[in-house]
Formats: sequence, structure tokens, C-alpha cells
Amino acid sequence: MTTILYLNIIPGDSIHALTLAGIRRYAAALGWEAAAVPETETRPEALEAHFRAHTPVAGCIVECAGLHAGFPPRLFGKTPVVYLHAPPTLHGGAGARIRWDGEAIARTAFRELSAGRPPLFAVAGTRGRFNWSLERSRAFAALAAKTGAKCLVFETRAETEEERVERLVRWVAGLQRHTAVFATNDFVARDVVTAARAVHISIPHDLTVLGVDNNAAVCETSDPAISSIQLDFERAGFLAARLIGDVFATKNTKGHKDFVNSVPFLARNATIGPLLAVRRRSTGGSGRREKFVLEAVEMIRREACDGLTAMALAQRFPCSRTLFNLRFREATGHSVLDEIQHVRLEKALALLGGTDTPIGAIADFCGFGSGVELRRVFRAHTGMSLRQWRKENARK
Repeated sequence: MTTILYLNIIPGDSIHALTLAGIRRYAAALGWEAAAVPETETRPEALEAHFRAHTPVAGCIVECAGLHAGFPPRLFGKTPVVYLHAPPTLHGGAGARIRWDGEAIARTAFRELSAGRPPLFAVAGTRGRFNWSLERSRAFAALAAKTGAKCLVFETRAETEEERVERLVRWVAGLQRHTAVFATNDFVARDVVTAARAVHISIPHDLTVLGVDNNAAVCETSDPAISSIQLDFERAGFLAARLIGDVFATKNTKGHKDFVNSVPFLARNATIGPLLAVRRRSTGGSGRREKFVLEAVEMIRREACDGLTAMALAQRFPCSRTLFNLRFREATGHSVLDEIQHVRLEKALALLGGTDTPIGAIADFCGFGSGVELRRVFRAHTGMSLRQWRKENARK
């Protein structure tokens, strides 16, 4: 059976599992299979054995987010190769690549963290000098500078993990109260939360923290749970596999062409923007810290799609609706209605992209009062109609 090889993965990694699901979704539509090769078995001398074991191989998708940035295209001969999360300069720009739009991620992060009107911004990157982390960090700092806000940067250095942890603790301890911290992925966000706990700084009371990837195994096991920007890893895997499928079809109909000439340049160098920020307790805000605000946020996450209204929520707490709305906005940077619509929009995106739910029925599943209201909120957030978004993003 024709196979797509997914190389250099970490077994058990949820992000790699989602990417593999996208590859398998495309492969299954063609009657192919997808085979995952762990990083411990991804060595140049082992490639030939993998090819023999899975003949014929339509192409290879190489994970490049870690320290080992993948193998040069020459090692794959005439077999197409797609690099995931690779910088534009990797291997001299040869081969195809699917990567995240670091500037778009930074814009989403800055917009989300700005809602609480923090007096100061900060950004923390990974231990290694990963291109994607540096890109997000620099773009976020530039956005802050453009608005006249100050942004402190936790610099990447050549150091041991122990040295980095000690330096991060000192850095967090020195942050001004109510600083909004952007971490370039969820593991860094967890490190910031751990560092804050070590110096008795409360999150979200004293600092707010936002990560990237929405890795549930990291975000939801942290205390407090970490807010994070959702990236569509499944779609990245699907697009990478589709590139290989396009080249494979060209080879079968027109004879072999090299990868560079088989696929248009823009398709070979695709960037994917983020979906939205998934809000959890770590971005509770920097305003007054009444306990009921955090309780209200949790109720919204549980019940927003069941028709919960801002008025009904306010009636559950022993204060006037006006005071409730005021304290909620002070603490979160958002109105109660905005928070409710945000949760409903998350559900709408999941239904549009991951199910065959008819578009006309989605409003009912998400708690919107009508299809008109859903279309209005959806277009305001994405700039697209529901039908257009599904056409471009649906996991078929």
C-alpha cells in the first residue's frame, strides 16, 4: 500500500498525534496509509530501511520543531519531502514547508493580553534558539513598542536547564505587579507559572500568562490552568499530506518532476495562522479579584453553549447586575457577553472544522439565539462566512 512517512515524532506527544491524524485523514481518502517514525529511529542511515518497509513511499513529512531540524532533501532522492514548522532558510529554502505564522500568533496574543489593560507586557521564549520562538517573541515586543507600551523580554541564552530555571525565577520575581506575560509555547508558560509559585507570586492575581499550542496535557494540569492560543495541528498535517499527494499525482500523469517544479512556490511555503485564544484561569485579569469572577468564568465555560445569558448569570450572585458586570470587566478585560460569545465561537469552530454538522444547525448547538447572530459574530471574528471558513478549513 502507498505510504506517507511522518518522521521525527515524539511518541505520546499530543501535538504530533494531531498532526498524524491530519496526515491519516488525507491518506485514507486516497486509500493510502500513514506511518509514524519516532525520533529515536529517524536517522540518515535508517531511511533506506524505512523506505523498504513501506514501499511504495509517496513522500515524507519531517517534524522540525525540535532541536534536530530535519534532513536535507538530497537524502530523500526523488521522494517528495515536506518540512513542518521549519524556518524559511532551512536547507537553503529547498523542499516544501508548512509553518505557523509567528506574527499572526503574536497579534492574537497581544490582542488577548491587552484586554486587561496591563501596565506592562513581558515575553518569555524557549531555552533553545528556535526560529519559531524567536519570531513570536520579536513580533510581540514590536507590537508593544508600536502602541507605546513597554515589553520586557526573557532573553534566550546558552545555558543549562538549571541555570535557565534560576534566571527565570529571578526574572519573574522582578516583574511589576499585573504584568501580562506571553510565553511562546505552553511549556514555557508552565515554567513561568512554576517560577511564580516559587517566589509566591499569584497567577492571575499578580501576573497573567498566555501560552501557545493549547496542549491540554500541559495547560489543564497546571495550577492555575493556562490560557493558550489554539493552533490547528491536524490541518497542518492534512495540508502537508496534500502537497505530497499533488506531487504524486503529477508524477503518475506527466512523468517524474522534481518537487520544486511540481508545486507552485506559494503552496510549497504555506503559513497557517492561529484559530483563537482558549481562555483559562491564567488570564483572569489584573483588576479587582472578587472570587465570584473566577466562578462566573467557569460557569460560562460549562454552560454558554446551553443558552446561558449574561442576565441569568448575574442573577446567581449576591450583587446588582451593574456591579457584577463592572467587576467582571475589571477582572477579565472583557464583558460578560464577550466571554459567553467567545466560548460559543470556540464550539462553532470545532463543529465547522471537525464535523459534518449542517451549517444551519450550528447556532443551536452553540447556544446562539439565531443563525443571524452566529453569522454576525463569526464574520466579525474571522472575516469570513461560515461556509467560506468550512471550505478552507474543514477536516474532510
